Amino acid sequence: MLTIKSNLVFLFVLFLETFCQRRIQEGKEVTKDKPYVVYLVKAPIASAHYDFWLCGGALVTSEYVVTSAACIKDVDYLYVIAGYNKYVTDAELETDQCTSKMKKKVIYTCYPEGYEIRYERLDKWALIDIGVVKVESPYDFTDESYKTTCSYIPAVIPVSYEAKYQEAGTDAIVFGWGHLFKWRKRNDARNHNQEKLNYAPVMIIDKEECKKHYIDYENMTEVIDKYMICTYGQGNIDDRGDPLEPAKAEHDGCGPKDINIERCINYENRRHIGVTNLSLNETETKMENGNISNQVNNSNEHPFINETVIRKRPLVYGVNGRRHGICQNDHGGPLVSWVGTHEILIGIASVFKVSEDSECVGPFLYTSTQCNGAFLDCILTTDKLVTPQKKDKGELCAERDQKTKVILQLKDIFPGYIIQLEPLKMRKLEEMEMNQHLSQQKRARNMKRHLK
Repeated sequence: MLTIKSNLVFLFVLFLETFCQRRIQEGKEVTKDKPYVVYLVKAPIASAHYDFWLCGGALVTSEYVVTSAACIKDVDYLYVIAGYNKYVTDAELETDQCTSKMKKKVIYTCYPEGYEIRYERLDKWALIDIGVVKVESPYDFTDESYKTTCSYIPAVIPVSYEAKYQEAGTDAIVFGWGHLFKWRKRNDARNHNQEKLNYAPVMIIDKEECKKHYIDYENMTEVIDKYMICTYGQGNIDDRGDPLEPAKAEHDGCGPKDINIERCINYENRRHIGVTNLSLNETETKMENGNISNQVNNSNEHPFINETVIRKRPLVYGVNGRRHGICQNDHGGPLVSWVGTHEILIGIASVFKVSEDSECVGPFLYTSTQCNGAFLDCILTTDKLVTPQKKDKGELCAERDQKTKVILQLKDIFPGYIIQLEPLKMRKLEEMEMNQHLSQQKRARNMKRHLK
């Protein structure tokens, strides 16, 4: 078993030596379609010049995707790719059969207004690292063309707002197209993302044990307590929910209870698409449509850090020597568990560590949907983002700002917790797509003349 050396390399040094990237560590290709798993890629006009940039996400309604706040603050123009188990680079979006026809522009991004990507401070960019994007038009969950053009028809996954589904000892699965187990080094221009969707079975562990691994990072123990799910080692189930070898974990919930966190834990009254104590039949009736079911450039150095460096503890191995968790370009990917035979979203991939051998190691951190339930519920279960309404007492969402953004104030849940929803300026992107289309038509006409 490999042991990591005991010296600590500072997070800021890692930032200077790495690209912007966030695959499922030592994962396996999925054996069952996961139509709710999507990914985000940057549009060609994005101001960020990263090669092979990729973030994961979960489709939770016909228009909304839950992902990482860091992902949507990092890149200004984005596409969502759904119904496709194949990763396509941003340079190939217009030539791939599926993405050229089915990609959707992101028109709104929503994340905590106070969220910061402060590259030298893990506790800042990992704090409430969750966001929501809205696509340009609703997905049609009856569109059979996805089966021939892409892989399968997209579908939504219920969001969990219950603490019991994130307790230590709970089996879960994480999905992504990112790296197998290695962090890409500075001068490595290769694409290490995986072509097909991968998964890794993981086990949720005790938060007190998890925090020991992050004690050297300022305020991270509080961040883990309030907002995170922690996994370490292999879980007991595969992507079909069938049992694997048993693993062991201790019990824990959502961390110490202060007035705000207690509300997080006991947030039982407002839930998205029926993930409650109702029967699964009742839950299904509440879901939309009844569905449960690049080119390398010279400026790809990027100070986004969703990784830190650990030198202290031995790696944890699962079956066949595999280590289970997230790696580069898995950021924003869904962490899911089961209610009976149905999958539910419990977290979003956020933080992992990198060894001196450039291997992605745990404990792995995910932003909890339950501990951020007020934010998600406010966006996903109201129409106030579309129809301005006056605020009533106790209302979670503020009235619409008529200018360029919407401010949502969750005063009753987290004092001072403000979420900002910004409409993206998509005219430029639409003009670019039109120019590409006209250029293709012109090339086709020239080709016909040449053939004559």
